[in-house]
Amino acid sequence: MSQKTRPGGYYSKAALCELLGISRNGYYKHEERETEFGILVTSVVMYCRWVRLDDHLPKSGCRELLILCREYFGDKFKIGRDRFYDVLRANGMMLRQKQYRPRTTDSRHHFHIYEDLLNTTPKFVAKACGQMAVADITYVRYRGGFLYLSLLTDCYSRYIIGWCLSLTLETEGPLQALQMGLAFYRSHRIDIKGLIHHSDRGIQYASFKYTGLLKANKIRISMTQCGDPLHNAMAERVNNTVKNEWPYAYENLGFEESIRAVGNAIMMYNTARPHSALDMRTPLQVLTGIRYNPLLTPTEADLTQMSLEGSSPLADGFPPSVLHS
Repeated sequence: MSQKTRPGGYYSKAALCELLGISRNGYYKHEERETEFGILVTSVVMYCRWVRLDDHLPKSGCRELLILCREYFGDKFKIGRDRFYDVLRANGMMLRQKQYRPRTTDSRHHFHIYEDLLNTTPKFVAKACGQMAVADITYVRYRGGFLYLSLLTDCYSRYIIGWCLSLTLETEGPLQALQMGLAFYRSHRIDIKGLIHHSDRGIQYASFKYTGLLKANKIRISMTQCGDPLHNAMAERVNNTVKNEWPYAYENLGFEESIRAVGNAIMMYNTARPHSALDMRTPLQVLTGIRYNPLLTPTEADLTQMSLEGSSPLADGFPPSVLHS
């Protein structure tokens, strides 16, 4: 009795192909495609884990990872959106949303509250860099308690042009961020004639020292007229992104270490994180037109780190660059 007909026996691949009406060549091609797809999936998971390292984009969402994978793997990336999400889900890489908004605004003061030039009818929309910048303050936990992060963002490019991490909520923090932002515009030769500076009504932004610097540079001053964070929505979103997408264990860091960690987070935000409002480009790409992204040009050391972070039996011997043209 032959192997393919004996009781308790098994069918050979040739017999199964004949039974199912497919050629052996077709079967082996399918098997090769499955193997290639398995290698691709493993490489994608390794790359995504590398992207989410603490000093890269540790809280990058599925959409950002999909865009980065498409650019990194190029034509070799044959995974659709839904299947890509399934891969992330199967590897425990879906993120849980955390909602929290700190309150750092003290509007109980006697300084002048300037007119709101953003939330008009129709709403003001920046058409180029240097037309509007938004400012806000958030807090960061660290080993000694709390630090206060002042951010200044160009509305058109979403580029964080100025920032300062301070020990207190005094005006000096926002003032240093503003000085950095003005220096940024000058160094990039961006015309700020008619620039609008929009912020909340906090005492830091309404102070004589802060508004004096704005007036000295002929910058138009705009402030929210109520406590609704939606009236300074872009600045709130930037705060949330910088604070929550890079989950450094800030509470375990000292002041100087926290400054370095926040600085790296802002650098990655500006140069590596795709933004949906920018057609999934980075602020740097919008600002300069240069398609540079540090996460799309990993070094040999980075590739080694990817392999160590995302190693699995299927991935052994196949670094993520194996499918990168």
